[in-house]
Amino acid sequence: MVRLNGKPKEYVDRFIEKGYFNTKSEIVRLGIMELASKYKIDTEEYMPSKEEVKLVGKAVERELKKNKGKFYTEKEFLDAFPHLKKIK
Repeated sequence: MVRLNGKPKEYVDRFIEKGYFNTKSEIVRLGIMELASKYKIDTEEYMPSKEEVKLVGKAVERELKKNKGKFYTEKEFLDAFPHLKKIK
């Protein structure tokens, strides 16, 4: 468990409020991947575990059933998160 206070907590709340992410876990996962990319930590060799794939699949299915899931074209996504354009 990670406890956030101050600005980091505000940012997380705003990301979710604006619909960029559905959960805090998604934000943490992306942050870890961003740091791994920034510091060149084997990001190209990353393979999700079966458990991670199952969990993500279930989360996507749950959001789609709630009709909350948002889909973006690649251009829309990269326009919203321009810093990700650097990631290959």
